[in-house]
Amino acid sequence: MRIQPLCNLLAALALPLAAMEFPADGFFPGWNRSGPVEIYAPTALYNVIDGGAELFLEMGFTDLQLQKYAGSGSEITVEAYCMENEAAALGIYLLKCSKETPLPGITARHSGDRFQIALLRGNYFIFVNNFSGREDLLPVMTALAKQVAAAIPPGEAVTELDILPAENQVPGTALLLRGPYSLQSVYTLGQGDILLLGGKIFAAAAEYHEASGQSYTMIAVPYADAAPARAAFANLRRNLDPYLQVLGAGADFFVFKDFQNYFGRVEVREKKIVILVKLAQQPDSRLE
Repeated sequence: MRIQPLCNLLAALALPLAAMEFPADGFFPGWNRSGPVEIYAPTALYNVIDGGAELFLEMGFTDLQLQKYAGSGSEITVEAYCMENEAAALGIYLLKCSKETPLPGITARHSGDRFQIALLRGNYFIFVNNFSGREDLLPVMTALAKQVAAAIPPGEAVTELDILPAENQVPGTALLLRGPYSLQSVYTLGQGDILLLGGKIFAAAAEYHEASGQSYTMIAVPYADAAPARAAFANLRRNLDPYLQVLGAGADFFVFKDFQNYFGRVEVREKKIVILVKLAQQPDSRLE
């Protein structure tokens, strides 16, 4: 039985979520389920995650389904986070998996080691946790990851990262941002929802190499039209972090220096804001 991507509809209708089809007893010799599936709504996430619930909620968390397995004198836990859509799942995956280290035998996008496998499939972000870290349990973790992924439809392709230019982008550095908590992982521009993403708009960020060998970070934010882009630009300029010193400004741009003596520049372009930070040298006033 395959998991149906109904979490958004059920949540909108305030209906209880049915447990997904986790691997059954005996999925691996000597391994069985340990207790029933546990299901947690957004309001309960703070009681389950030891820090970091805000990031999941900001990115578009719908529910968490957790299944424990016991065997070989140990326990492995599968945490399946249902997200609003495929972009939300990719966003939390990129923020959580750090540098991807794929394991043999798993075809779905993932990153892992003997302690934990982070898995992306459709609108699900999944952890397979081996808290003991026993090396001999890695085949069990792999079997769990493969069977869980096989039960989830692959979903639609995510295009939210396409706003970033591909040229000179450092592989493995692209991120999706949806509010202040995810933005903080990249750069501190100011307090609160400084870019007015509202937990709805996906911004994208990545590192870039210059021909000189220096690097910088780009943040690109798409808005519905020019008016909200202008409003976000004005909000950013008005509430810019006090540690950022503005060096020059115009109607649609400004240049600044941070407390580490790196530079940045911001420009609003029709319905998009483009921000460059961590520049080693002071840039021209324009982004072009």
